Amino acid sequence: MKKLCFILLFCMMSFLGIQCDAQVTFLRGRTDVDTIVVGQPFDYQLSLTIPKDYFVEWKQFGDTLSKSIDVINIEDVKTTAINNSDNVIMTQNLTLTSFDTGYVYVPEIAITYSKSLQDSIRYTLRTDEKELYVTTVAVDTTEAFRPIKGVMRQGLTAKELFPWIAIVIIIAGVVYLIIYLKKHKKTKDVVEEKKKPTIPAIITARAKLAEMKDNEVWNTPQTKDYYTDLTDIAREYLEGQFEIDAIEMTTDEIMEAINRLDLNNLTKSKLQDTLTTADLVKFAKANPSAEQNKQSFSDINNFVEDSYIYFQEEEKKKEEESK
Repeated sequence: MKKLCFILLFCMMSFLGIQCDAQVTFLRGRTDVDTIVVGQPFDYQLSLTIPKDYFVEWKQFGDTLSKSIDVINIEDVKTTAINNSDNVIMTQNLTLTSFDTGYVYVPEIAITYSKSLQDSIRYTLRTDEKELYVTTVAVDTTEAFRPIKGVMRQGLTAKELFPWIAIVIIIAGVVYLIIYLKKHKKTKDVVEEKKKPTIPAIITARAKLAEMKDNEVWNTPQTKDYYTDLTDIAREYLEGQFEIDAIEMTTDEIMEAINRLDLNNLTKSKLQDTLTTADLVKFAKANPSAEQNKQSFSDINNFVEDSYIYFQEEEKKKEEESK
C-alpha cells in the first residue's frame, strides 16, 4: 500500500511540472490561461520551494523568453518562509505576451542552486514547457468598413523634450554671455573714458596761441589759413569753457551767445572784430596787412584771458552762494 502511494505521488508531481532532487526542492511555472488574443498580456509565475540555507542563482530575464514570447514586465523575487519548516518559497511574477498566432510555447526556465555558496556542486531545476494558443482579433464582417484614421500625435515624453530644453538653455546662456560681455565692455570703456584727464579749455587755448606767437604766423602769406586757425582756437575755447557750440555757429550766432554773458563791451568787441575780419578773408577775399593780422592775434589772446578772468569770478560767486 505504501509503495502504491509513493508511485501515485510521483505521478502527480510529474503532472504538475515539478522537478526535484533528493532534497525538498521543486520548481514550478504556472499560468492561468491557455488561450490569449494576439498581443494580450498574461501572467506567468515562477515558484521555487527550497531549503532556506541553500544558495540560488536566479534566472536573469531579458526582453524575450523565446522568439514567440515577449517579456513585458518583471517583478522582484519574493521569499516567503513556510511555517514549521526549514524550507522557503521563492516566487517571481512575469508579464508576458505573444504577437505570433497559433500554438506558441513558454519555454523551459532553468534555476540553478547549490547547498551553499562555497559548494562547487550545482543542481538545476527546470519548469515544464507551457503550451498557449494565440488567436487573432475577431473581425465582424457584417459591419461596414470604416475609414482609416490618421496618425495620432502622442504627448511628448521627457526624453523627447530634453534635447530641445538643452538647446534653449544653451542659446539663452550664449545670449546672456554676449549681453554681459558687451555691457561689461561698455562699462569698462565709460570708466576708462572718465579716468582720462580732461585738459581745461584755457590751457589748450593758451598752448595753441603760444605756438602761433612763437612762429609769428601773422606774417604768413596764407592769410585764409591763418584766420581759420585763429578763429578755430577761439571757437574751441568758447565750447570748452562756456559750453557754447561755437564750432557750428556763424559769427552772428556766436556774438548772440556771448551777449548773454556779463562780459564788458571791450572784451566782446575784440572777439567780434577778429571774427568779422576772418569772414571777410574767407568769403570776400580780403587781404589784411601783417600789422592787422598781428592785431587780430592780440585781440583773440586778450579775449581768452579777459573772458577766463570773468569765468573765475563767476565760479567764485557760485561757491560763496552755496555756503
